[in-house]
Amino acid sequence: MIALDGDGWQLRGCLGDEWQWHVGPEKPWDAPGWLPARVPGSVVDDLVRAGEVPSPYHERDSRLAEWAAGRHWIYRRYISAMPGVSTLRFGGVDYACTVLVDGRELARHESMYRPFDVDVSEFADGAEHLLAVVVHPAPPSEPQVGATSRVRVHKPRMNYGWDFCPRLVHQGIWRPVALCDGAPEPLPVVELRDGVGAVEVDGELVLRVDDPQLWWPNGMGEQHLYPVEVGGREVRIGFRTVELVAPEEGTLPYAFVVNGEPMYAKGWNWCPLDPSYGVPRPEKLERLLGLAARANVNLLRVWGGGLVETTEFYERCDRLGLLVWQDFTLSSSGFESVPASDDAFVAYMTDEARAVVPPRRRHPSLALWCGGNELASRADGRDDVPLDDRHPVLGALREVVRDLDPGRGWLPTTPSGPRFLNRLDLLEEDPQGQHDVHGPWEHQGLRMHYALYDGGMSILHSEFGVEGMTNRRAHEALIDEAHREPWDRSNPVYEHLGAWWNNAPLVQECFGGRIADLETMRRASQWLQYDGLRYAVEANMRRARSVGVLPWQFNESFPNAWCTSAVDWHGEPKPAYWGVARAYRDGHPSARFATCAWGGEAEMRATIHGDVPARVVNLDGVVVAEGRGEVSAPLGELSEVFVLDLDGRNRYVMTTAGTLAPLLDLPSATVELDGDAVRNTGAVAAIGLVLEGDVDDNVLDLLPGEARTVGRATAVDGWNVAR
Repeated sequence: MIALDGDGWQLRGCLGDEWQWHVGPEKPWDAPGWLPARVPGSVVDDLVRAGEVPSPYHERDSRLAEWAAGRHWIYRRYISAMPGVSTLRFGGVDYACTVLVDGRELARHESMYRPFDVDVSEFADGAEHLLAVVVHPAPPSEPQVGATSRVRVHKPRMNYGWDFCPRLVHQGIWRPVALCDGAPEPLPVVELRDGVGAVEVDGELVLRVDDPQLWWPNGMGEQHLYPVEVGGREVRIGFRTVELVAPEEGTLPYAFVVNGEPMYAKGWNWCPLDPSYGVPRPEKLERLLGLAARANVNLLRVWGGGLVETTEFYERCDRLGLLVWQDFTLSSSGFESVPASDDAFVAYMTDEARAVVPPRRRHPSLALWCGGNELASRADGRDDVPLDDRHPVLGALREVVRDLDPGRGWLPTTPSGPRFLNRLDLLEEDPQGQHDVHGPWEHQGLRMHYALYDGGMSILHSEFGVEGMTNRRAHEALIDEAHREPWDRSNPVYEHLGAWWNNAPLVQECFGGRIADLETMRRASQWLQYDGLRYAVEANMRRARSVGVLPWQFNESFPNAWCTSAVDWHGEPKPAYWGVARAYRDGHPSARFATCAWGGEAEMRATIHGDVPARVVNLDGVVVAEGRGEVSAPLGELSEVFVLDLDGRNRYVMTTAGTLAPLLDLPSATVELDGDAVRNTGAVAAIGLVLEGDVDDNVLDLLPGEARTVGRATAVDGWNVAR
């Protein structure tokens, strides 16, 4: 096999049929108008590197690249093949293309997920020939607010404009290209049955292992992987069983059983690494998936508005023990969320599934196929009735999965209902109807947030979130200093960069209207995201009925000023990441309470989940109340800011006021970074410490005299600690 990846390509844009003038060998390599290009890659990335457009990851500059999707783009390079090398193999072109050699058309192809081969045996003479791949204008599709029935392509919707990604439609040769001998790529099938592991290719046994060492999800055991040579290359496979079972009579199969052991799904929702998803980013992928494993995650849901993920993604999940819930690329829309059901679209999606499923079925990490994201109809007077397998497209996808990957789990969509939303009025109407639900994605306020999540009844809460501002360094790289204020939606830069999640008015309200500078707004918004998302996850996990929880969203595909992501676009965790990571620790204790701002009440009260001692502690370290199972304290005995401490393993910061404004008036604390520890050397508690560096824990509240081992921290700040 001769790989054709790398920098040896050129790129040229054309309007209309002009591309036909530039694909033949008579056009010299140094002809004007050609730009250097990379494969795999993306058109926008090539244009940025050539200086044709500015980086889209700055302020509103993504708008300056929107024009690219309407053009044809010619990728060209010279190839040389000896006799016996008969096939040009494309891993994927996004979206439709024409392939020519020496100006002669050899193939046309449409579909970004379907690999395809081109017969080039007549050019296998050892001489140089000019290969041209014309990537045609991106097909029409729907942005987030539109109609799902108008979508006719199996391609990420996110790039057409989403709440966390501006319009930046992808084009390009996005998967590897190679010259080869024409033999089809073998696709192994891995089975574990009656204690015997087997790997088969085209029905022929490649490997048999009696009583194999098992592959386990993160936190349940080791990820044993066996090397197997398939088609001249080594792949690693793992033996395990994953079943999805119905947790209650009359429900869909939501509960995971791995190797015979029940597994509570500690999940997160995953989005594409970048709008230019064709550009390989191995270091970023490794970092993000490593962060997920470090946060005690055992399941990632690959969201249906993004990608059917790549081999590289699955191989890393195999190594890290991260089970994968893979959506097909179908998603909701603002006005109508039902896919087309005509015969042509059903046949198209069936062909797509038949190409997508086999290459991924060898991975032990793959646990579940899902028809798509938030597919729902209007019925019985409601506009949020989740679809099921009776819809022609979802039924067709299910049959492909049953045929080609019969051991894998299946859900028609998520949420799968029977009620769509996690909302108090719906809970009151039908508490037992909360099976698989979504939402909300916003902080609900200093009392309603706790009431909603404590009242939740879902079996599987597969998508919900809390919004917050991005990290300081990401913010400074994204927005020039002159445009950083005002930080609300009245600023057009902020309107472009995550307007849906810009909750500056709510943050002001929660802090008594006293936020006067950008740094305080960032800290306050991130605090609400951290505390709100942590509490929501803990409340789900306290519920006996719950079998899993998947917050929205782990990573962000595009750098935003405000977003629901827990990790910023650069791969740096926000405080919310640490809150969920802490909640996912084994044996994590938590507390249930009505609010974190107790103004107007006579006492604070909390119910403790977990057999641990609880203490109510004032800022000076004085313990006001203790308890086990329950704890309470009169507000008159508490400092204006106080801490509910659960055995030092989990802490909640509270106020005696009606808002969180007292956090803005805390007396200064003194902390030191001492080797791998952070130490409070002062007389008052250090609240909301956020550390920079390679740390194992973060967002800490240290009582006077306390120290915490955290790893290699390089800087620290907090509510009452200057950076």
